[in-house]
Amino acid sequence: MRTKFAFLSALFLLLVGQVVFAQVTGTVTDDFGPVSDAEVTVRGTSATAMTDANGRFSIDADINDVLVIIDAMGTSQDFKVTKNNMGTLKFGETVELTTVTLVGGIKVDAAQKVGSYSVVKKEDFELTPVASIDEVLNGRVAGLNFSTNSGSPGATNIIAIRGVGSFIGTPNPLYVIDGIVVGKGQDNGNVMESWNPLAAIDPNAIESVTVLKDASGTALYGARGANGVIVITTKKGKYNSKTRFNFATDFAVQNIAYDKQNWMNASEFIQWGGLVRNNTPGISETMEESVAWFTNLKNWDGVTNENWQDAIQRNASTVRSYNFSATGGGENTSFRIGGSYYQNKPLVLNTQFDRVSVNSAIDHKIGEKITLGLNANFSNVEHNGYADAGAFRNPWLTNWTIAPIYPAYNPDGSYNQTNLGGSENYNPIALQNTDIMEASIRTFLASINGEYQFAKNFYLFSMFGTQNQSNHELLYYDPSVGDGITHNGLVQKSRMTTFDWNWQNSVSYRNLIKERHDLSVYLGMEYQEHNYNYLFADGRDLAFPKPFVEFADPLKVTVLDDIRKWTQISYFSRLNYVYNTRYTLTGQVRRDSNSTLGSNERHGIFWSAGGSWNISNENFMPDAISNLVLRANYGEIGNIPYADNWGPQYNTYATVGFSSYAGNPSLVITEAGNPDLKWEVAKQLNVGLDFAFFNNRLNGSVDVYDKQTVDAILPYTIPGSNGSPVNSYYSNIGDISNKGYELALGGRPFAGEFTWSINGTFSRNKNTVKRMADPEQFIQSGMRALQEGQLFAEYYTYGWAGVDPTNGDPLFWADETKTEKVNARSKATPFFQGISPFPTYMANLSNEFSYKGVSLSFLFAGQFDYAVSNRWQNYVTGDGSSTQYNQTRNVLYDSWTPTNTGASNPIQNTGALNSDGDASGSQLPSSRWMHDGDHIRLKTLKLAYSFGDLFKRSTGIDNMTVYVRGENLWIHVFDDTLTFDPEANSNWAGGWQGKGLYDYTSPIMRSFSLGVSIDF
Repeated sequence: MRTKFAFLSALFLLLVGQVVFAQVTGTVTDDFGPVSDAEVTVRGTSATAMTDANGRFSIDADINDVLVIIDAMGTSQDFKVTKNNMGTLKFGETVELTTVTLVGGIKVDAAQKVGSYSVVKKEDFELTPVASIDEVLNGRVAGLNFSTNSGSPGATNIIAIRGVGSFIGTPNPLYVIDGIVVGKGQDNGNVMESWNPLAAIDPNAIESVTVLKDASGTALYGARGANGVIVITTKKGKYNSKTRFNFATDFAVQNIAYDKQNWMNASEFIQWGGLVRNNTPGISETMEESVAWFTNLKNWDGVTNENWQDAIQRNASTVRSYNFSATGGGENTSFRIGGSYYQNKPLVLNTQFDRVSVNSAIDHKIGEKITLGLNANFSNVEHNGYADAGAFRNPWLTNWTIAPIYPAYNPDGSYNQTNLGGSENYNPIALQNTDIMEASIRTFLASINGEYQFAKNFYLFSMFGTQNQSNHELLYYDPSVGDGITHNGLVQKSRMTTFDWNWQNSVSYRNLIKERHDLSVYLGMEYQEHNYNYLFADGRDLAFPKPFVEFADPLKVTVLDDIRKWTQISYFSRLNYVYNTRYTLTGQVRRDSNSTLGSNERHGIFWSAGGSWNISNENFMPDAISNLVLRANYGEIGNIPYADNWGPQYNTYATVGFSSYAGNPSLVITEAGNPDLKWEVAKQLNVGLDFAFFNNRLNGSVDVYDKQTVDAILPYTIPGSNGSPVNSYYSNIGDISNKGYELALGGRPFAGEFTWSINGTFSRNKNTVKRMADPEQFIQSGMRALQEGQLFAEYYTYGWAGVDPTNGDPLFWADETKTEKVNARSKATPFFQGISPFPTYMANLSNEFSYKGVSLSFLFAGQFDYAVSNRWQNYVTGDGSSTQYNQTRNVLYDSWTPTNTGASNPIQNTGALNSDGDASGSQLPSSRWMHDGDHIRLKTLKLAYSFGDLFKRSTGIDNMTVYVRGENLWIHVFDDTLTFDPEANSNWAGGWQGKGLYDYTSPIMRSFSLGVSIDF
């Protein structure tokens, strides 16, 4: 009897203990104090509770559950249950996302993290003055290097995560929006200079962006994830919440963020021209006589002093945005619908970027076993642009292509077209007011998903996603100006449509066994199809000066038509096991078959495996350590670097195309084909440590990685002796190495009524060409090159050795030994310079302060140990090789003369001659035109005030926030000779060829904005 009683007593105590264990308590607060009437639910269960007047709650939940807290305004936030008494939960405080949803509905829990990924919060995307979502990532993710091909809205960008792993194509990561694979932000412009398809997405619709950096996350994306994956989740509604509305608007004024190119005015240009003549051998006259001679040569009236940059600009660039959304939900259905209008009027005359977008999300539960979801986004972009880079009509080139001694207008008010010093007919004001370059882009993104629990712990998931983008472009050259004069008018029209869709299906088993064994197993498949339809027409010699091809001479009309398609079918699996919240083991395998590869090598199997030890959950750990996780993973991921660039989709085949021979139609071989072309494979190892102390008041992480790309793809040159009609074909010919580390550290020195959060990251990456099939192979693009054993895209050029103080001769190092100097570039040999355009080190530092309703935040970002160059430096600092173009002031005030022997620039004379009377080549590419790109930039500064419910009783407004914000407000460069923005790239060439190459594209902008957000 006593034994039975003891047993029943023990059972009773055990049951009570279970009930007590299931009660989770806490207090919800925000900047204004306790949050009352907030709904607290447990994700995946029906448990619900409300906070009382003091913000306190109690709810049935288990350790590792997720609490979803929704305040009276409908704003929600997730908190992971780590202990029974959660203490104070600060609403509105930055909390890392609990889960990341990957392929096939696979969810990665942050507590089970075995790899490296970073999360960028929605607040960073809302009401930002930039046009494209990838611009927001700049400076916010450790190991992510960002630079832009143009400051023009909608331009493409270069993003490299942990270095560059391919010789060709874009280094950009794969973008996935609500499960829809949308590509890599590659340039989709045909007539326009540049078009980034990501600019079609409204940043205000984004809930979060997760940047997957290593094989543990990217392996599930198989052949397209080797460069990293950026998973974008858009905003959704909330179950069991009343409908809430938000209206927000922002107005920004912009100017150029960094431009130290000090151009000569008219008087200085004439003075410099006189100096050039006066220093020329054989000229014996006074400086005054030389200046007079040059004035007469250029027919300067002594008065005109045109500022061509001001002439082609508006008074200011402006950005306006308006956003409206409604969110809510009942017991079984949640919804969100939003719309926005974004207008950007850049500095250049008659340019504009207008985007109207609508987005919606609906989630519905059918009983407790079926969930359905729909996400849809539509946008329409109207874009008026201009030619940039090396185009002679580029309005930014006119700083130097037309000297300030020439007027923009004739005395009668007409455009000056005939007196432009060699740029006749290219008056930039006339070009901007007369010619047309415009595009209309419509983008539709949608995904539908469903999950069905068909048996206990067994789930079936399916997701279908599609992206349809139509791009209509027009280029018109009026017969009265510029290139239009040559062709008597020109019209080009482009119609491009891309239609992509992917379908994912998976079955999974997910179970927590005996409260210790957390097991999940997934099996799935994915099919992707990518379609491209292109129609192009070019018409010249117009009967009427209107932008219609039908007005062109029928004999001067060219029509091109192209249809391309590629597909990929994949099978994947994932196993994840967690023991007692301490030890995690995970592995995944994916088999891809891709139609763009050689017919003999289309299939590839890629995988990753990893594990973690949550040391902080061990009983022996002190309370001061709130988190300590050691993790590691290794994987091998396939890559096809050209797949997202339309053109090389049929590399396996020898193809033919139409041509002409002796005036008759004919066929020619256009591609040699390679049936043995196979995958690039990125072999990635990552070891990391996450830590936090004092209830997460101090936290951080350390990651060390080794990423080796083998069998990298590059065009293989066919020897001319073979008589081939094509000169190359794609082949696997090299290996690329990336090794580095990333550090992150964050803290909350104050967490009471006054809060202060500080976060910083630091990263290092060394990117080298490890192997080439031919060790002597050398590939050069401008001043950069690829060769085995060298830095990736390392500068390869002549070594500048300064100026001879005795006679003003330019000096070059004879070779890489730097033991001998010569006074002509032709006497020297080029060599590798030991630096590349990709930074070795990157860092950022952010701070956020708040007190009651006031908040102040800022973000600094820096890039270090890399070099940049100006593609056209030989024109703007020509040393007298030509006197047609305007120059920067330093060649007048800092060039060698008998009284200025310590000058930085050599003697200025006609032809840029040395003291031997030979052409020195001083103006030509050399390390003279390389500059350290090292810089620190104040990316964002924001001051905001939230009124809370101050106006609720009188107006019904739940909250109103007003703010002022600045973007790219300040920059410090460490090289005094750097005159252009160190984050600029060239549109002339994509990938590594254009990285760090300043090409007079639209400059990066500084923004000052004022905004308001109203919740009701």
